[in-house]
Amino acid sequence: KTGQTTLHYGWVIVAVGVAVVVAALGLGRFGYTVVLPGMKVGLGLDAVKAADLATGNMIGYLSFAVISGMLAARFGARVVISFFLLVTGASMLLSGLAGSYPLALAARTLTGIGSAGANIPVMALVAVWFAPKRRGLATGITVSGASFGLVITGLLVPVILRRCGPEGWRQAWFLFAAFALVMALLA
Repeated sequence: KTGQTTLHYGWVIVAVGVAVVVAALGLGRFGYTVVLPGMKVGLGLDAVKAADLATGNMIGYLSFAVISGMLAARFGARVVISFFLLVTGASMLLSGLAGSYPLALAARTLTGIGSAGANIPVMALVAVWFAPKRRGLATGITVSGASFGLVITGLLVPVILRRCGPEGWRQAWFLFAAFALVMALLA
């Protein structure tokens, strides 16, 4: 009909992509810095061990950055993104349940693997839905999900920590995990 516009489905992909990046990077990787002080006290970590958790996350991410693209090419981006968001959610749940440094390190490394497995394919998926003149805008909006995650954690985690006390860091990981698991279903 004349005068009626339809929404290009690529923008739906972008919206879901933003949510995927919020879960995978904003909460999975960058949320750690806000949760760290409570986690450090709760697990009795010194500064080196606390830094090791971030290093484990990065090692996990780097080890799967290339592999996730290959997996997406073989099995399809939707399947790989959803699977690795499940990994991300499960590993954030494990981060909240961790009672020791080794378990926390394993959970954070697994979070890095899940983050890469979801983030890399979603960027490629967004790119294929747009012509070159809109591709930069679409991927730029999608990447902003990491910043949204930082804003969310910066606003939400202090409230959780005040309400839940010393174990509030665990509640934050549980909330992050729930969001990632819901996004896995949406993706």
